[in-house]
Amino acid sequence: MRHKHTSFFLNSLTIGILLIFTLVTPGKAQFVDLGQDPCSTRWRQIKTDNFQIIYPDFFEDNAQYLANIYEKLYAHANTLGIKPKRMSMIVRANGGVSNGNAGWAPKKSELYTAPPQDVSDAWLEHLCIHEFRHIVQYDKVNQGFTKALYYIFGEQITMAVIGVYVPMWFLEGDATVFETSVGKSGRGRSPEFLNEMKAQVTEKGIYTYYKAVLGSYKDFVPNHYALGYYMVGNSRVHYGPDIWQDALSRVGKRPYGITPFARSLKLTMNEKRDSIWSSRHFQSLFINPDSVKQANTHCDAKRTLYRDNFSELQQIWKQESDQVPHSFDTITTTNKIYTNYHYPTATPSGQIIAYKEGLAQEGAFVFLHPDKDEIITRTGILYDYKFAYQDETLVWSEYKYHPRWEHGGKMVLASYDIRHKKYHRYPARQNRYAPFAVEGNWGFVEVDKEDNASIVILDHTFQKEIFRVKGSGDELFVHPSYDGKNNIVTVVVSSKGKHLESIDIHTGKRTPITTFTPYEIDNPVAVNDQIIYRGAFDANNSFYRQTQPQEFGANILNSKFGLRYPIVSPNKDSLLFSFYTSDGYKPGKIAISQLENKIINPQTFRIADSVTRQENWQFELTADSTYASRKYNKTTHLFNFHSWGPIFPDAEDVDIDFGLAVSSQNKLSTLFLTAGFVRGKGYEHGNWQVKATYKGFWPTLQLEFKSGRNDDFMQDYAIKIVQTQEIDTIRTIYKSQRTKGTATVQFPFNISRKNYSRYIIPYVKYEIQAIHSITQRRSYLLDHNRWTSLPSNKPYNSALANPDDVKLQIMRYGLVLNNQTRTSQRDIYPRWGQRLEIGYAHTPFDGLDYGDTKWAEGRLYLPGFWKHHSWTLYFGHQLKSDKTTNYYGNQIYSPRGASLYGYNLSTLKISYALPFWYPDAHIGPLVYMKRFTAEPFFDTGWEKNRYWNKTYHSYGVEISADTHFFRLPFPVNIGFRTGYETKSNSMFVDMLFSVAFTI
Repeated sequence: MRHKHTSFFLNSLTIGILLIFTLVTPGKAQFVDLGQDPCSTRWRQIKTDNFQIIYPDFFEDNAQYLANIYEKLYAHANTLGIKPKRMSMIVRANGGVSNGNAGWAPKKSELYTAPPQDVSDAWLEHLCIHEFRHIVQYDKVNQGFTKALYYIFGEQITMAVIGVYVPMWFLEGDATVFETSVGKSGRGRSPEFLNEMKAQVTEKGIYTYYKAVLGSYKDFVPNHYALGYYMVGNSRVHYGPDIWQDALSRVGKRPYGITPFARSLKLTMNEKRDSIWSSRHFQSLFINPDSVKQANTHCDAKRTLYRDNFSELQQIWKQESDQVPHSFDTITTTNKIYTNYHYPTATPSGQIIAYKEGLAQEGAFVFLHPDKDEIITRTGILYDYKFAYQDETLVWSEYKYHPRWEHGGKMVLASYDIRHKKYHRYPARQNRYAPFAVEGNWGFVEVDKEDNASIVILDHTFQKEIFRVKGSGDELFVHPSYDGKNNIVTVVVSSKGKHLESIDIHTGKRTPITTFTPYEIDNPVAVNDQIIYRGAFDANNSFYRQTQPQEFGANILNSKFGLRYPIVSPNKDSLLFSFYTSDGYKPGKIAISQLENKIINPQTFRIADSVTRQENWQFELTADSTYASRKYNKTTHLFNFHSWGPIFPDAEDVDIDFGLAVSSQNKLSTLFLTAGFVRGKGYEHGNWQVKATYKGFWPTLQLEFKSGRNDDFMQDYAIKIVQTQEIDTIRTIYKSQRTKGTATVQFPFNISRKNYSRYIIPYVKYEIQAIHSITQRRSYLLDHNRWTSLPSNKPYNSALANPDDVKLQIMRYGLVLNNQTRTSQRDIYPRWGQRLEIGYAHTPFDGLDYGDTKWAEGRLYLPGFWKHHSWTLYFGHQLKSDKTTNYYGNQIYSPRGASLYGYNLSTLKISYALPFWYPDAHIGPLVYMKRFTAEPFFDTGWEKNRYWNKTYHSYGVEISADTHFFRLPFPVNIGFRTGYETKSNSMFVDMLFSVAFTI
């Protein structure tokens, strides 16, 4: 019985800790604002018993196609053994982002339909299939005890349970496995996707489970999609699909357990693991398989499964890579950490240009030199690294933000004149990708909002259209190039597969060069009456040469972990390219005369083929039905109450308060509403609160109401003592009721350009406050510039009366300006950056004049002495016209360790941040530590009030660590600040803690 009591205590303790993370971390992560479409968008919907698709009216034909896909997905008997409930799918077709997401708080899936320059399945198919699997996963968990909790807490609890118990690698890995087994290709048949993990495990070994799951600043770690694909797929090869169906069922039914997901895996592995390790396959991989099995065994079944999977895969991959010769030259570069060089391109002068990015480098074009790369220019955000070069000019495609709408940006062409060092961007109504040079002019792929693709050629000024050829149906042109003989060579991707095609730029005649194939092919380039392209026929990225029509030709070059981006040298005698290693893509070169001619021997993808047989997909993804559609009225769908319970999430302030609240977020994410009784900042005893934000127009509107007890109202008195004729200063603190209402209008402008994030936000805020029911709590006497408790024998105690109720109507005006460089993964702060805010507040109504306040504050980021070091300078100044009251509060920061009080305040803060340790170490399952940083600081503050005019200093250091707790995916920065401040001449210590709710 003693052991049972101990187990019960540990269970209760662990559940208590996890409950905190359940309510705070995953819940907050799901109350997100991913942006809005332009307010002019007119919406329609298709609604069936299984799903609802909400889409822009111009997307009707594709929406019908999506409906046919979803109907078949719902009809399929999937390997998780559940048919999901009805889900809403929101089509974001106005922008240039290619992505998707699915969530449960609120319950919806969003599809970003701009097709990428990708050669997997047709984009809409791929998108629907992958995101649908997430819907199935969530419904699978929403059963048993979790379903009971759903009625108490709403949709937030399902995502909370998933966030705490189900690893991110499973969610994305399982969805990637599903897209592979239902689609014709999927990432499970993409060497580009598969080789990152393959190279890391083969060349650097198997990382710890913690590092593989939570990442690293020291080394490149493949993301949770790649990790999850191998974990989920390879486990299904050995244990069957039930291993994951059972795990999700146990999580849903028993979320009160400590580790229900891992416990289910352990039960399954106990039944089959011994037989798997005793099989002929496993016995042949290892010299001493029993010792490997023992070393792989951990208390946590997830760690055991991870080690088993990658111990097996490591041996298979080593055998495969040992058979691939390295028959080309490496172009020398100098990088100690993971760095990619994309599309190495030789210029007529002999220089080599490449696009460089990695752990320590945000994207930039560089000249390659043996000792050090020379940066040509940094760029905006690239989703495809293809660029074109001719006549000292670089042209590429980058993302241009819409000034207001997050879902209104476009992929546009940008250029850089190397000779004159000038950058230019060419806005367009359509998305533009994959530029290529055409005899002094520029060609590219253009895709409109309805996903219709064209190849277009503009003159050298990017103003006059010279040529256009349109695709048909769902065709997408991928990575076209010019052959120098009046033809464009391109890959065409559609629901039929992929093929190579030649297009005459004079007549527009399209001539297929090959038949359709399910294998990936891309980057075709023409040289000497032949076409060289990248293909995946050997289950790796290799180069192939096509010389005969309707044939795919011969295999001409291979590398252990794949080749990409073939580029012919100016004199057409050499081929430049990138080859993958565990340290990233490196530039390579080979003479065309040295290329081989090997017969293509198509290979299969072991894991992909196995899970495809298990899934047993029986449908064709064709649009064979027409569904009724009707207008979707934005006004009548403003509210969508999805969660309720003891938390009050605030997406604006990145904060969560506790109380009793209900939350609404409509499906278009234009109206956010939370209401309830909350214990939050400034209201220790709780307050009634309603907060609503509407973002459907260009100016955003926020309304907020709070009412509750306030213990911070104070008043200063100057009282004359009759007997001594002395004047004493008394400060009295009162208990009161505080009611506050605010209305804020913001006008956000996103003017980001190149590698700079830039925005301007003017705002106006009306605020009404009432402080009433005032009663005295305590009083203080100013004695030698220090506040001391009021002596009970002083004669003026009886003179202190409760003040009258206070009513304030305040107008606030402000302007926020921000400009900072995009950061690399290793950067602590931006390399360069500026942020400025200026504001003014006053009380112009009801004839009440409580004075005014003006403030300005700014932050400046400067590069440090070494890479990833950074100087930060902060300055702030605030002036209040009323010298006796503090109605407006401080709008600027005080020096660290001290607080400023008065009507004239200034602050100057200087700090220097540097990383000093990348441990990638863990303490059991409790905490994983990725990076430690130090930030010495020196601050100065000046305050002027009725009693003194003084300057204070503080100095010290902040030490913090980037960590993850309980293997949760959300990064936690935790540390301390210690120093000395001269206001009270004392040491101080503060705790530092922040959570980034991003993955």
